[in-house]
Amino acid sequence: MNLYKVLSVVFCGSLLMAFAELSLAERIRILAPDLPGTFEEGGFGRDAETVREVLAHCGHDAEFVIQPFGRHIVTYRNSDRADAVMTVPLGMQLSGHSTAAYIWYQNGAVYDANRISRISGLADLWGLDVVTFKDGIRLLELEDYRSRFRTLSEIANQRIHSHLLFLGRVDAVLADGLIVAEVNRRLLTSESGVAEHSQLPKVRFAPIFHPSPYKMVFRKPPLAAEFDKCYDEAYAAGVVSEIDEKYIGRYQAELGYRYLGF
Repeated sequence: MNLYKVLSVVFCGSLLMAFAELSLAERIRILAPDLPGTFEEGGFGRDAETVREVLAHCGHDAEFVIQPFGRHIVTYRNSDRADAVMTVPLGMQLSGHSTAAYIWYQNGAVYDANRISRISGLADLWGLDVVTFKDGIRLLELEDYRSRFRTLSEIANQRIHSHLLFLGRVDAVLADGLIVAEVNRRLLTSESGVAEHSQLPKVRFAPIFHPSPYKMVFRKPPLAAEFDKCYDEAYAAGVVSEIDEKYIGRYQAELGYRYLGF
């Protein structure tokens, strides 16, 4: 075999390998959390659409595997059933390759302004009954303040949070404002919600905690680097801002332009 044929075989082999890698990379399996308004079955929500559109910007198709929040990270850590995991706290260490922060959540106090005065800081909650999400006391760094609340409890089901708030059993919910707003909407527009709550609450949101950044983690470093590049390009094109406006803007009456500035 002459040199030309050898080079041709090598070149064709390399080209086929490159195409094979590309075809595998086009569909990326991602572990995702089940969170109202941000990620839900079918790939709907602010976080879901952000990841899907960023990947689509660079020609990738996302396949989501949805699990309860927290479990999606455990599954990524303990198995190889997915290529990546999303909605990972920025400071969390996982095997694989992290991206920069691609989305921020805004935890705060959700309350009924018909019953209590305006909340502007954590101290306004002293002596009140408050509920938060599972592991919220640790994540929101409330351990040292527990004695200052009348009660401070953790409940995993955020629908129960809203029930307790509307019934006056708690004075405030400490959680992400967008998630609570979506849960409230579903509760108040359901037949049982309308029947149970004769007086509609005047729900307001106080962003008393710093925004929380979240990242993606990919098993392969080229995908993590590409995601960051695609995100920057999608952001510059206005894609990310349009998604934020779509999902946050609908709740401005409740959030009061206080959720990440929207």
